[in-house]
Amino acid sequence: MARDAASSLAALVITDPGLGSSQRLVSDGPWQGTTQTKWLMAVCEGWQRTWRTPGGDEAQAVVWSCPGNRDAATLVWFDTFDPDFFQHSTNLRALPGVWLAPQVRYVSGARSQKALFAQGSRAVRVSLRTSAQGRLGALTERVTAMASRQTALVPGERAVLKEPDYSHGMAALLTMPALGYVLYILPWRLFRTWHVWRPYRVRRKDPAWRNVSGAALKLGALVRIRAAFRVFGFLVLFILVTTRNLTMEPVVMLTVAFVGGWLVPGRSRLVKRAWQPRPVRGRWDVRGGRAWIVRGCSVASLLLYAAGIALFFVFYVAQLSGIGNSPLMDGGLPTARYLQVQSFGHLMAFLVLAVVGVGASNAVIVLSGLLMVGGVLLRRLGRSYALKSAEAAQQDSAEPPVLYLRSFTDDSATMPSSAIARTSVLERASFFAWRQPFEEITVRHVWALGPVIAASHPADTRKRSDIGAARMRLGHDWQSEIEAKALESRLVVVGATPETLNEGLSQELEILGRHPSVPVALVLSPLAQGELTRRWHAFIDAALTVQGTSPQQPSRFEGLRQHRDDVTGALVLLNTGGTEWQAWGARRRTEFTYATAWGEAREALTRADRQRVT
Repeated sequence: MARDAASSLAALVITDPGLGSSQRLVSDGPWQGTTQTKWLMAVCEGWQRTWRTPGGDEAQAVVWSCPGNRDAATLVWFDTFDPDFFQHSTNLRALPGVWLAPQVRYVSGARSQKALFAQGSRAVRVSLRTSAQGRLGALTERVTAMASRQTALVPGERAVLKEPDYSHGMAALLTMPALGYVLYILPWRLFRTWHVWRPYRVRRKDPAWRNVSGAALKLGALVRIRAAFRVFGFLVLFILVTTRNLTMEPVVMLTVAFVGGWLVPGRSRLVKRAWQPRPVRGRWDVRGGRAWIVRGCSVASLLLYAAGIALFFVFYVAQLSGIGNSPLMDGGLPTARYLQVQSFGHLMAFLVLAVVGVGASNAVIVLSGLLMVGGVLLRRLGRSYALKSAEAAQQDSAEPPVLYLRSFTDDSATMPSSAIARTSVLERASFFAWRQPFEEITVRHVWALGPVIAASHPADTRKRSDIGAARMRLGHDWQSEIEAKALESRLVVVGATPETLNEGLSQELEILGRHPSVPVALVLSPLAQGELTRRWHAFIDAALTVQGTSPQQPSRFEGLRQHRDDVTGALVLLNTGGTEWQAWGARRRTEFTYATAWGEAREALTRADRQRVT
């Protein structure tokens, strides 16, 4: 019986491909390869014949006998599917219902082309390979002639298949988010950050005032170039490890990546001085009862973010291939017999195909975005549980601390951050973490001096804390505790543009006025010029009420009078003794300008420390 089936199948395969009298039959028998749909259904039985000429031309004809018409159509659809999305596919349709392969391939110095069709429960493929010097038009004509002879032998009704071409719906789907970003999200971001791009006034020809705009611009270029080289290097290394093809080219590319990503930027004094964004804690050094929370959040965040990316790209590939138009789909859903759900991967494939079939494109994009946003938020939640207390942070560092004094109303202040400076990989790769707390950005550029500590809000009873300075809880006699911390600190940083100037901050200024030897830095928030000026003036007015250590010794804050009206571009002001304040400012308020200002302030503080020692 099997022999009769094989002989009947062999009778459906052409016996002459039309290569000429010099052709010879080199293979004839049951199909030994696998179909394109082996993972979807049982393999159809096939018979193949292959011919070859002395000139190097090779022709092949294959006929599969499948259990049903849909099986044959599905086999042809997947055999025609071309995964090379970056080249335009063309279906010439030289014969009604017959597909010419969308790509003319170059294999071993030769051109190849194939034609496919499904007729009844049979799937048919004819292909021809010829030398690369042959004309493409002649190749198409010969393949078409082979297909014409083959169609006359196969009984049954011709299957009507839709082309597995690029999905226009997917093009619209990708265009709509981009258009929505341009029309809605981008204007909102520009509105939220317009004061950052609007130029601020800077002082000129003043030895006590340094404009860091140019240095910050150069720093941003160096850091971005360094990051690009490093990403390129890791990509080359990944390809090298996966392919295990060690040749001269990847070695040269790795060398270039090392020079541009590590060696050259490492020698830049500007990068060494200004770009030291230390991780604001949240590493894997958490111990005790909360360690499992941190690790669990980190792992879960990676899985969520990876799932969001995978879902989008799998769906994108599915839509790009036109799989929703394939005979695999029946009534908008994948035919159950083609998907034998034997593993989690099969289940995911079934779900993706189902989503493609029912046309839930927008839902997939939204779900993908939510998964990635959830991954980033969960990562930050884990980092907030990983934060050490001020005591633990000081014990882990040999450097004296940096005391950060601010109004609690400023804890909600945010600003656009540099993706390159963000602490976690997920935040760097995310478009959703473009704004971060101003305290977090400040702390990661000040931490190079020592562990940054700050007081917790009295009403904050959470077991986690906001990402930024290491928190310490103060008692009823908090003024004495702040004074003791200020005396042992290398630097006291004061948020100089609070939303409201409360009594607590005024008392902290009085403490700093009683100890002029303690270095103090003022940092101005990224606010609009009008609001920045109002808050700055209110801060100076309050600071000028602080008395000096004696009638003959004015308060250190007396020197702020000269900075009252013309420093809306100021970022950081430093006082290391006396009444003189050195200011660093820029025409823009970006993370790079703040980083540059803090870098130069750190250098000035180091010089002052050396002078005190000598």
